[in-house]
Amino acid sequence: MSTGANLRDEIAKGFISSDITFSRRFLESVMAHPSDTIIPTFCMNNYLSLYIHESHKALKGIDPAIAASLEYEHGPIIERARHTVKLFDDTNQTRGRVGGVSDQFKAIIDAHRSFFLDSLWFPPARLLGTDLGLWRYRGRAISTTHVASFYLGIPPEAFKDMNLLRQQLMAVGAAQGEYITKLSGATSWAGHSFTDAMNFGDVKNTDVRAERYYKAVFDPALQEGATAALTAFECSLNFLDVLLSADVGSDSADAIFKLKFITLYHVISSLTKLQAEYAATLSPASQDFLDAILKHQTSVDIMRDSSKGFRNTLIHYRPYDSVVAQLSLTLPLYGLVEAHYPDYNHGQMSQAVNEHTARLAGLLDEWSQAGPRK
Repeated sequence: MSTGANLRDEIAKGFISSDITFSRRFLESVMAHPSDTIIPTFCMNNYLSLYIHESHKALKGIDPAIAASLEYEHGPIIERARHTVKLFDDTNQTRGRVGGVSDQFKAIIDAHRSFFLDSLWFPPARLLGTDLGLWRYRGRAISTTHVASFYLGIPPEAFKDMNLLRQQLMAVGAAQGEYITKLSGATSWAGHSFTDAMNFGDVKNTDVRAERYYKAVFDPALQEGATAALTAFECSLNFLDVLLSADVGSDSADAIFKLKFITLYHVISSLTKLQAEYAATLSPASQDFLDAILKHQTSVDIMRDSSKGFRNTLIHYRPYDSVVAQLSLTLPLYGLVEAHYPDYNHGQMSQAVNEHTARLAGLLDEWSQAGPRK
């Protein structure tokens, strides 16, 4: 059996293979149904960017020659998209974690408003115009034009030239596809994707005025950018709950568990920061929703300080030296759950994460719909 550094590298390569083959199956389904998978692609982009950025970084330490052969273009955009997975935990934001991301969303809102409304030559038409697209799957919000822009890592000013923007998005998508295809080429990746279980006709679009929409959801004390960020949390959890959960194949289980766990981690952490930032102004109903999320035992367990290494290993692939002796290539998830959460086993943690993803998605939906308009 491998030990020490060799075992760390083997586990990292196993995690990378799981993520990349999952991504390859998704991209194959996109190629088969290009017009029907645009919205799922928006929903997956930051996760694909996470896989690419972090796997390449890990491979530089494990096998520099392979990493060199996988060099890809448009790295800054892919890295920006990767960092959006962190939500309010993104320390790259210069104006504070909540304020930085909220400001990003406000810049996106303003750019869309300028492009879709202010550019209308006939002023009365602006009263009837729309600047926010909403996408729902079976009634559940899974993306908006603002959320998609954020997760694509696109600078707001890119909307000044839509033709150039389309070309850039196509080029970034090609770079992502080339990397994933190369890295998955020598592995057995064939199988089903979550999109194979979709009824594409259940994706519905609604166009609305952003100003009116954001005033009607969540809490009136929140600034527009913060409300848009909360909408992103809601969409991410709904995507995981109603779309990704449809993939029940064993070959996708580890990759889906990872996406659910890290999304839960960052949503819970971000809502903790939001509650602290707006503590004095949030309505009692909003405080109740936040308490229901943040005080639930599964939220508390996920956010244990002593278990940050679990989240970091899922993200960065290589386990901590301090737990390597407890790991094995033959254990589910290599024994990482038991090493970091001694009171859980892999099956119990998987069930808890699945249930909590559905629970938090439902609570955010309910909070959104119980906003000021009610």
